[in-house]
Amino acid sequence: MLFLPSTTRSTLRRMALGLGLLGLLCAGPVQAVAGTTSADPPVAPGAVTATAATAVPRPAHTVVVVLENKDRTSVIGSTAAPYLNDLAQRGANMSQSYGVTHPSQPNYVALFSGGQQGVTTNTCRDLGDRPNLGSQLEAAGHSFYGFADSMPRAGYTGCVSGRYQRKHNPWVDFSNLRPGVNQPFTAFPTDYTTLPTVSFITPDMCHDMHDCSVAAGDAWLKQNLDAYARWAMTHNSLLVVTFDENAGGSVNKIATLLVGQMVRPGLYGESMSHYTLLRTLEDAYGLAPLGQAATVGPLRSIWTTSPTPVTGVTNGTFESRLSGWAASGSTMSSTNYSHAGVRSGRAGATTATTGDSILSQTLTVPAGRTRLNVWWQGRCTDAVDKAWATVIVRRNSSGTTSTLLPRTCVRTGSWRKVSVAVTAGHSYTVRLVNHDDGVASTPNRTYFDDVTLS
Repeated sequence: MLFLPSTTRSTLRRMALGLGLLGLLCAGPVQAVAGTTSADPPVAPGAVTATAATAVPRPAHTVVVVLENKDRTSVIGSTAAPYLNDLAQRGANMSQSYGVTHPSQPNYVALFSGGQQGVTTNTCRDLGDRPNLGSQLEAAGHSFYGFADSMPRAGYTGCVSGRYQRKHNPWVDFSNLRPGVNQPFTAFPTDYTTLPTVSFITPDMCHDMHDCSVAAGDAWLKQNLDAYARWAMTHNSLLVVTFDENAGGSVNKIATLLVGQMVRPGLYGESMSHYTLLRTLEDAYGLAPLGQAATVGPLRSIWTTSPTPVTGVTNGTFESRLSGWAASGSTMSSTNYSHAGVRSGRAGATTATTGDSILSQTLTVPAGRTRLNVWWQGRCTDAVDKAWATVIVRRNSSGTTSTLLPRTCVRTGSWRKVSVAVTAGHSYTVRLVNHDDGVASTPNRTYFDDVTLS
């Protein structure tokens, strides 16, 4: 496999950019590509035409890792996935991310090409020369490689080999991609400056959590991608970790994390799917959206170039229900208990839940404010080593965290206040957390109210 030296690649990029600009000056307006369903005909090859720039920044390198078949709550907040939860703190933790369908293969095809292309099973398929993200990037003068864990050799087209399965490797299905873009993960470079513009990584059937535990996949990800994740934070690059689908059911909520120099850390409630992620990558590199990606917008709220977070706390009284708060797990607006007014925010439930339920908000401290305050009231029927409430505030400029409320389990009691010093002009993310171990006889919930700056 050949990776060009950085100097050569820089020269080629400048040449491609110059030719691309000349083409845009000579060409007419670009038309958006209509959305497709799995029964639609292939999108026209003209879909590779560049579109106008958007608010999405352009990373020098993007690496996308796709894991397998886990509910978001089985990963985010789980003690079995310490590394993924560390990434969630370092980057954008998307609380409303969804797979497209079941089973696995059509999700991979949808993410890579903007539609399921008639694929409804995990049987090997050849999809011909239909446009896809890889062909778009190559046609626009960028580069693409896919790295498949446990694949026996470069260019391999077989359906199964040990723990490798082609159903998780969509780039091999398209004839308009060179066989050389299909690489085993052993070819993933350690000199990240030699990475292609966009790389996809699919771990094998154990390391992707399909056949092995969440802990096994989490450990593999840390061992093999943490060095890149840290490098991306200082080299204008991006790591995306997502899942193909959840463990089953119609909701199909999954974990998706984005980490990089251009990403503002926080928990985000911006709704997204595989088509949203594809559209985001296409907008980043000036590519026309393919298929269903044309029917959605890119991610907009997570970038450091996006409008700065709201100054002050939004709906800290919860009188507007959960407006302004990103929610994950079991959360709701409650009128049963309130510190002031008629509503509070509840994390957890009256029946047992499993893992963390979180209300989160990212804010900028206005001038004249020096403390962040949170009122809380517990309804914990367990022991603190199994269920708890906690309040954590992260200073996003430095990555440091403060625990306002250490893990606490109280059955009854009055409203209590916790607070922390903050600095005007700086961005913070506040996380109001309720943890429950899922035992039916000991449910845990916590009420939060009057999150204020003083």
